[in-house]
Amino acid sequence: MIPTLQSLRFIFVMMIFMSHFAYDGIGAFDVGGDGGVVFFFVLSGFVLSLGYGQKISQATFSFRSFMCRRLLKIYPLHLLCLVAVLMISRPPIDLRVVLNVLLLQCWVPLKDYYFSCNSVSWFLSCMLFCYIVFPWLYRHASRRLTIVAVIACMVVYLVVPYNLINNILYVNPLVRCFDFYMGIVLGRYYADHRSFVPPVWFELLLVVALTLVLVAYPYVDEKLRNAPLFWLVLLPFIPVFANARGPVACLLKTRPLQWLGSLSMPVFLIHPLAIAVLMRLLPSLSYSLMLTLCVTMVILLSWLTDRLFLQPIHRLLLK
Repeated sequence: MIPTLQSLRFIFVMMIFMSHFAYDGIGAFDVGGDGGVVFFFVLSGFVLSLGYGQKISQATFSFRSFMCRRLLKIYPLHLLCLVAVLMISRPPIDLRVVLNVLLLQCWVPLKDYYFSCNSVSWFLSCMLFCYIVFPWLYRHASRRLTIVAVIACMVVYLVVPYNLINNILYVNPLVRCFDFYMGIVLGRYYADHRSFVPPVWFELLLVVALTLVLVAYPYVDEKLRNAPLFWLVLLPFIPVFANARGPVACLLKTRPLQWLGSLSMPVFLIHPLAIAVLMRLLPSLSYSLMLTLCVTMVILLSWLTDRLFLQPIHRLLLK
């Protein structure tokens, strides 16, 4: 992983964390959820494009090996969190649980399904589809396909009624695949311009632009703030910071942020359950104390899970 992007993973996963943290009369940071998932879909397409693009072009790409590695990355942690949710909340074992195990819950456009069990695993359900279509998207990525994809996406955003924004625009794998595809396009462009180092002022300009987007979020149409609002800044943001050398990039390359970035997936999957349990056990703390406790507990649990479960099982299965 490119160092600056590694650290950005933690920053954006904490934005998602804050979108699920509402306590003591203070609401959640809703913009963090929409912006965070757009970042991760685009980043996934970008990183996979850099990592596997040459193999696909040279016909040395193994879909079986690729999918095994992708599943190894997401499935052990997904199943661990799913078991934890089932043990704590004890929901009925029905079709929703089966679909969660198979990461197919997002194909049912009902909230009781796509947000069931470990609610954030809907992202993995979409990513699984993106992984499956990745080789085809990379081979056929072109100006014509991009134009068709943009037009199709605009039509979908226009015709979907507001009461189905979550059901279709937010969690549907076919729609979220557009963010992933744009990451692939950015990855291909970046691969051809790796030597370009953006000026410091452009790096700072993007930070300011992202801040303005976060401020403008509540005043933007609900459909646009679901994802299009963030395309304006995140599409240039990722390739620019992949090669940035300015003060913000230097901060992102520090060891603490690099380490925290390596825990982004455990943080993402563990945080809803950890927040819910802590709020149930300690309901009368102040907002700042509860937030500090939740962040600390999530990072600690993520580190322990990575060290004691994920790393050993990855080493075992990779053999």
